[in-house]
Amino acid sequence: MAKQKIKVICDHCKGNGYLRESNGSYTEVHQCPTCNSQGEVVAELYEQLINDGVVNKDATVKQLKDLLVEVEKAQLQ
Repeated sequence: MAKQKIKVICDHCKGNGYLRESNGSYTEVHQCPTCNSQGEVVAELYEQLINDGVVNKDATVKQLKDLLVEVEKAQLQ
């Protein structure tokens, strides 16, 4: 099965694209180095499904293909 890539919200900046750092009396704003200030990162679909708890890491290729078919059908509606 070909690896599918999807965009997901950056966990580091929570989709903002920047980070705030409070250093006592002042606050600094920095670009997020994880997503290059985009707010999203590209992830492999399989890894993201595992991280989100949709499938477990022992899922078979057939289970993943069936899930992808269901997702594609839902997107067409």
